[in-house]
Amino acid sequence: MILNIIHYGHPVLREKGKRIERVTPEIRQLAADMIETMYAANGVGLAAQQVARPLMLTVIDVSQSEQPSELLLNGQPQEIAKHMPLILLNPRITDTKGEHHGEEGCLSVPGISADIRRAARVRVEAEDIQGNPLQIEASGLLSRALQHELDHLNGILFLDRADAATRASLAGRLKKLQKETLDALKAANKKTRLFATR
Repeated sequence: MILNIIHYGHPVLREKGKRIERVTPEIRQLAADMIETMYAANGVGLAAQQVARPLMLTVIDVSQSEQPSELLLNGQPQEIAKHMPLILLNPRITDTKGEHHGEEGCLSVPGISADIRRAARVRVEAEDIQGNPLQIEASGLLSRALQHELDHLNGILFLDRADAATRASLAGRLKKLQKETLDALKAANKKTRLFATR
């Protein structure tokens, strides 16, 4: 099922995800729905916060991108396409190396992108959808996608990592997007209250 992707200004985007202690049928279904939603939106990653679920769960698929990526799984080099989409539970970055600047956008901040400085290489510890521990090392687009999505899980947006001049130049557009999001939320809440009183 394709889920609704929430936009900038929605309070859930600023929530730190809750740790997933047990892989339930509901978590499996949410992960499957998130993958479907990510593909439908032509994204390379999606965090649970972006579908209004503040949980430590993200999905990533960089296999269709022309930008290069490198993946090591538990220390062994892997062919990217064989391991996509990645479903990661409770991921955390344990090491970073180097620095890389690149253009980033976000499904929750439509129409806006910025040059963001990230680590060139990351090591991430997580669990897969079976609850098994994983250790991932990544560079290239996969490294950037991991850092972007793990930020989401901690209530951080890519815009928070932009320089001051970029943030200032985007302020007007972001204010407008935030207003649209909050107006839509108010309208939905009003509709829910009306329905509940009938």
